[in-house]
Amino acid sequence: MRSIRRTRDAAVSAALVAIATWCIASGVACVEPLAAPLVNAHPDDPTPRRGGTLHVAGQGEPRGFDPAAAADQVSLPLVALLFDGLVDYDGRGHLVGVLAERWEVADAGATYRFFLRPSIQFQDGDELTADDVRRSIERALHPDTPDPFASTFSGIVGYDDFSSGKAPHLAGVRVEGRYVVSIALTAPDAAFLASLTLPSLRPVCKSAGERYSAAWLPCGAGPFRLPEGAWQHGISVTVVRNEHYFRAGRPYLDAIVWDVGMPVLTQRFKFLAGEIDYFRDISSIDVSRFAADSRWKPLGDAEPDVEVTGEAMNTRMAPFDNVEIRRAVASAIDREHYRLLSPATLNRANQPIPPAIPGFLADFAGQTYDYAAALEHMRRAGYPYDPETGVGGYPKTVRYTAYEPGLAYYTAQVLQQELAKIGIRLEIRLLGIATWQALTHKSGRAEMTIGSWAQDYPDPSDFFEPNFAGFSIHEDDSNNVAFYDNPRLDALLKRARLEADDARRANMYAEATRIVCDDAPWAFVFYSHRYSVHQQYLRGYVPRPAEIEYMGDVWLDRPGSAADARGASALGSVFGRLAARLP
Repeated sequence: MRSIRRTRDAAVSAALVAIATWCIASGVACVEPLAAPLVNAHPDDPTPRRGGTLHVAGQGEPRGFDPAAAADQVSLPLVALLFDGLVDYDGRGHLVGVLAERWEVADAGATYRFFLRPSIQFQDGDELTADDVRRSIERALHPDTPDPFASTFSGIVGYDDFSSGKAPHLAGVRVEGRYVVSIALTAPDAAFLASLTLPSLRPVCKSAGERYSAAWLPCGAGPFRLPEGAWQHGISVTVVRNEHYFRAGRPYLDAIVWDVGMPVLTQRFKFLAGEIDYFRDISSIDVSRFAADSRWKPLGDAEPDVEVTGEAMNTRMAPFDNVEIRRAVASAIDREHYRLLSPATLNRANQPIPPAIPGFLADFAGQTYDYAAALEHMRRAGYPYDPETGVGGYPKTVRYTAYEPGLAYYTAQVLQQELAKIGIRLEIRLLGIATWQALTHKSGRAEMTIGSWAQDYPDPSDFFEPNFAGFSIHEDDSNNVAFYDNPRLDALLKRARLEADDARRANMYAEATRIVCDDAPWAFVFYSHRYSVHQQYLRGYVPRPAEIEYMGDVWLDRPGSAADARGASALGSVFGRLAARLP
């Protein structure tokens, strides 16, 4: 997933982060101390308790909750609560059956047969059958559906005819019994099960019909349901327990109220007051404060690194059509200078796969800062540079295209200083995000830009194919913004897709990592993650590798009544009206 890292407040700069870090380390009262966490009622009893309303908040506004159209980071946590899939990743990162109790792989990996758990009910009480799975898949992949992940499933037999309107049904999706559905692929695909954890193909109620409609009230088989009128745009979204959920006793919560459009500072005040129970939109300064406070540190979670950012160099445009220039850039960057912009959420990067994704090579040196090597690469490129006199280097100014507001505004300045030391002079061009994205994704329009990718699902193919495969190049809208085309790499990635043996597949992606690091279409600079903190009485929350903000397994142990009537108190009449609708 193409990632755009926006600044969450004006305090992203390294100077302010350094000031806050110094204040905390020195004990100087630069800011008011944090209030203590609110206690839980039964600290020595790990037994989950049923009841209560969880309150969370965020800055953004969700775009919608139809799994066939959802892709924004605000909507996806709620989509995961409303819709279960055939398979998913559990809290330990293992792929497990959810609506499917088991599956079989046949035809050397080209056919997947899923056996549904019998008697599962949708949120409206209707039984889930194999025909509902078929209908939901065809609805998601229909050409009229704005599914951003549709092409991920282009390997299903009959996809081209169906997506072009030539066929009324997907030939590769077959109902083989009331609870058995099979999906046939044109070729084996080792990442197919992982791709099924995306929201797109999750079964939807019969009320969704055969075709997508933006007016449909979302209805699925997840642990929570969305009542009519419970999404108040610009205010909040309320989801309530699905009483038909197939896992006995789950979910523990009665409801979740998700405030939207709430500024970061307001979220912090409400969190410390116990008016919201979980806080994730945290500024870099506040991350340092919570992490350094011995009362709050056990309640904080540094989420897994599942996003990589690099300096993408257009390999079709000078000077980056010269591999030695690209290698010089990769060697000239001191990643620690990037990390210091937000030390609580950034880690130095040396390869295309983040540490939390299968395929990361822990013992691989990869791209590292080596100033002498950078100067040598400049010499080999034909542009020697003398740092003592400042003579030499690349003779033309290189345009660097970035966006604002966002972290890229600051990283561009760091890069400019790093490359000046090897004789590459950058001119930074700042654009609005929409203009930046349109320009950098077109061939021949941007010599250099920031590139970021966050996982769609935890598999190395999700990082290599969109960003570095020649077959992902599109002249007018390319995910591969380096326009990097290496036939050797492409052949390797295609073989890895077909390979069913995990060890052989891992070796193929290890070789792909070595190729990309050496050819350097990107100079990898940092991995990023978010940090969250929760009140002591919120129990059972663990960030999942694939679904970071999943709240389906949490429970509340707050002193007071189990019903937790905060929704009708100081939060205002809107929450009062919503609470009145809860069962």
